[in-house]
Parts: sequence; structure tokens; C-alpha cells
Amino acid sequence: MNVELFKDLIKDERGNYYVAVHKEGNELTLVNAMLERSYEDLLEFNEEFKQKYAEYEHQFIGKIIMDKVRHDVVFASKEDGHGRMHDLGKVMSEYRVTFIDMIEFYRNPRT
Repeated sequence: MNVELFKDLIKDERGNYYVAVHKEGNELTLVNAMLERSYEDLLEFNEEFKQKYAEYEHQFIGKIIMDKVRHDVVFASKEDGHGRMHDLGKVMSEYRVTFIDMIEFYRNPRT
């Protein structure tokens, strides 16, 4: 099994999704997918933001991020080149897995 960083999703038995953000040898570091996706775009509350996200007016800001994760889940489930879906149990049987806690200061490796 090869888990692709920042692309593949890993699902646990409770319906939580994770993204691998670091891999070294047989060690894999996972973070909650919604947290990781929230660091993809810098959201500035200006006119450009209002135009780009007009459909989200009067909604919770988290919906933008959840829609990104939902999009990734749909495409990872299809396995058509936009990432794959892995079962956490299977991943843990092949890798030594470390989780980044949701409330830790998260320094996204992309930055």
C-alpha cells in the first residue's frame, strides 16, 4: 500500500477522514482532513472573497472547508486519479501511524 501525501484520504470506522502529511520510511503522520484542508487557502474577507464565495453568504465558514473535504471524498472513492480512499485499520497494519491532535498548533507542511 502506498499512501500519497496530501492527496489520499484515510477513513476510520467512525466516519472520520485523515490526510497523511508526512511519511518517512514506515512512519506516517496523519491529521484530520478538515483541519488540513482549512490550511489550503488563505481566506481574506474582502470583495474578492465575497465574489468567490457568494454562494456561502449567511452560512458558517466551516461549510467551505467541509465542501472541499466532501469533494475529495467523492473523488477518492472513485479512484480516478484524484486520490484514493484507504481504511485506517489497513493503513495501521502497514505503517507506524502518528496523529496530529486537532487542537495542537498545526503548522501545515505546505507553508
